[in-house]
Amino acid sequence: MKKGDPIEYTDEHQSGKEIFNEVFMMQYTSKKAKYEWNMFLYVQLLFLLIAMILNYFFTSYMPYILTVTIVLFIICYYLNTKKRREMLVQGKIKKVRLTNAQRGVDGFMTIKPATAYEIMKEDCLIIEVSVPEYYDEMHVVGAVSIPLEVLSEKIDEMNLDPNKTILVYGRAEEKSKQGAQLLVDKGFKDVYEFGSIMDWPFDVVLQEENETSL
Repeated sequence: MKKGDPIEYTDEHQSGKEIFNEVFMMQYTSKKAKYEWNMFLYVQLLFLLIAMILNYFFTSYMPYILTVTIVLFIICYYLNTKKRREMLVQGKIKKVRLTNAQRGVDGFMTIKPATAYEIMKEDCLIIEVSVPEYYDEMHVVGAVSIPLEVLSEKIDEMNLDPNKTILVYGRAEEKSKQGAQLLVDKGFKDVYEFGSIMDWPFDVVLQEENETSL
């Protein structure tokens, strides 16, 4: 990658491999949607139950029935993911993010870049804790530079709400974790770190873009 090259994200990156992961949970938008999802699950469970009963009564065919049961499990997993995506697009379910405090998380959470990207759509503070030179070279859109060495002092000056959602990253994953832990020690309750910017698949601001805007 050369400086000035555009970095674009794909729909796969934007949605992530999982629809609901360690931060987001599923919420139905209506009773009808909940009923539709439950009926979808019950039908799958019925097929799996029949397969287990067949395994019990027809032991001589167990290897074949067991193979069919495993295949059914795989198919059900695929159908569940597909169904949830369809209902999400149709607006029958929605993603709801719980804060660390609401989830009972004591400390910061390490999350995937795709999850961090979703959280960035909300009101949050994005902090890069690497040195200013690295920040100038390349940083996440909307991020502010507060090197780890001065993070404690600068964060006190900002006088932030302790419930403020804060995302932390750096050039090195270890620094990202150290910065997140420092913020937790300062009393912040909704802190996430998503590792190194070198693993960030979405849009970034490059040094040449900064120089052009000056």
